[in-house]
Amino acid sequence: MASLPPAACCALEAYVTGDEANAKDKILYFFTDVIGHNFINAQLIADQYAEKGYYVIAPNLFHDDPVLLNPPKGFEFANWIPNHGIAVTQPYVDKTVEGVKAKYGQPKFAAAVGFCFGAKYAIRLLSTGVIQSASVFHPSLVEISELEAIKGSLLISAPDDDYIYTTELRHKTEATLKELGKKGIKYRQVLYNSIGHGFAIRGDISQPLTKYAKERAFKDTVEWFQLTNDYFA
Repeated sequence: MASLPPAACCALEAYVTGDEANAKDKILYFFTDVIGHNFINAQLIADQYAEKGYYVIAPNLFHDDPVLLNPPKGFEFANWIPNHGIAVTQPYVDKTVEGVKAKYGQPKFAAAVGFCFGAKYAIRLLSTGVIQSASVFHPSLVEISELEAIKGSLLISAPDDDYIYTTELRHKTEATLKELGKKGIKYRQVLYNSIGHGFAIRGDISQPLTKYAKERAFKDTVEWFQLTNDYFA
């Protein structure tokens, strides 16, 4: 398990892990939170999915401008985020997908995971037909119109009290998913109590509930993708 050189995946820098022989069977696009693809937590989780038989690709979404785990004094997220909107970030996603397709063709099953910032791009990809399923964790910046456009199964794992994925936004999401369900879209939303935003990728696993939620969300995702592959795709 290692990060391959840029030319090995889509002519873009990425963390790539898993057996390349699996690329024609199971591809997983791994969209990180704002800390980016070089964050060791993200890489370890990507490795876990690789151990489940996926060829995992975590592209560099931030053009060497991720948020540091411990930002310097004076850093303002409000000043950072405008430089990483759809117009900037979506091309990295598109080039990754195009590169994978050119190198491996269309895999038998493709899915995406997205953490916080990355959830938006997992959901957007689910509207294209490129993937059959997505699993997102404590999502942020997702528009209802993006959710309405999905064409495959969706799993959401979130805290029940999240300052970003708020109760109001969650209820709007639930209402939208119910309408999508009438059209045959399969979905599931799992809420966890007494944990914080970011639990699935940078939560404090010395806390028993956080550790449980992180591990449960990973297991749920693996099972959700398998269910989709077996019955919904």
